[in-house]
Amino acid sequence: MAHNLIAISYAKRTLEPGSRERARMQSYAAHLTSYHVIVFTRQGEGFPAVQHDGSLHLYATNARTKLGMLWQSYRIGRTIIQQHPDTQFVVTSQDPFETSLVGRALARARTVRHHVQIHGDVFNPASYTAMLLQRVRARYGRYVVRHTAAIRVVSARIKRSLVALGVAPDRITVLPVQADLAALLPLGASRQHTPQSPLRLLFLGRLAPEKQLSILINAVAILQTNQVAVQLHIVGAGPEAARLQQQVSSHHLEAHVTFTPWTDDITGVMQSADVFCLSSAHEGWGMVLLEAAASGLAIVTTDVGCVGETLISGEHVLVAHTEQQFADAITRLTDPVLRSTLADRAHQAATQFVAVSNDHQERVVAGHYTN
Repeated sequence: MAHNLIAISYAKRTLEPGSRERARMQSYAAHLTSYHVIVFTRQGEGFPAVQHDGSLHLYATNARTKLGMLWQSYRIGRTIIQQHPDTQFVVTSQDPFETSLVGRALARARTVRHHVQIHGDVFNPASYTAMLLQRVRARYGRYVVRHTAAIRVVSARIKRSLVALGVAPDRITVLPVQADLAALLPLGASRQHTPQSPLRLLFLGRLAPEKQLSILINAVAILQTNQVAVQLHIVGAGPEAARLQQQVSSHHLEAHVTFTPWTDDITGVMQSADVFCLSSAHEGWGMVLLEAAASGLAIVTTDVGCVGETLISGEHVLVAHTEQQFADAITRLTDPVLRSTLADRAHQAATQFVAVSNDHQERVVAGHYTN
């Protein structure tokens, strides 16, 4: 049976040869008859308009405005459909918002069905209540998921949120993001957990409000007051950078909290840490947690993403939500025996996840988008 898929996407790294995102798309394309990925890009970003790689076909919108990206992605998708008038397509949108506007418009063709992907906890009130535009998007998104034939989500947590909105469970496929942990698993297997002072803490990700990094910085302040020696390394970029640096200065923590711009050297960053910390208000899947687990790090995290599914509180990770809880959990992890026990269990969970997931995921993707 043919599997012909058009994806409306924000994933610009897919357009970069050799990137992890490109490799993941190639693995999916191997199970599809044709896989067309249309990516929202701006003029001047330097992406080729079209790239072909076997059954994988990549298109950049290269538009001047956000509205232009929507229009150009619709034009590209319409051209693909018109060039294959007898081909049945599934159009999948990366979210139930802007990309779904395009997907639903393309699905007016008789040969097209529309599906939706949801990679984040987008209907968690913490993700949209602060701004009017986000509330409008959330209202439209609720309409979309209630009127879409099939939805792919990355965690059971997100599936439960959709069921609570009235979406029939049999229209929802749970499929985590494919994990590329090959370079990290050997690091975790060889890691030695010895007494460490200061204990090296790591955050890796976008410096955005939903990451709640103020909690981690305040936890470090508590630990300094309690004379627990720690060093927090924050790796990433985003709109909160200046405010967070000011918070560090106000607590006189410059010697204990450092900032580094985003890097693709995930292995090197993970290797230089003892404990990974994630204080997010919400996550879709939280792949960084599995990356930390594969790297052999002990983990303190909020109850988000894959926590409760692949990584279990008390068995693989310590769960905390307030600054005091983070400080208490980190203090416990100064014990190298506990740190080693949790990290080894988390590493085993990441290893098992990779062993059973990759080929299964690729085949489920193909089956989910059957025409």
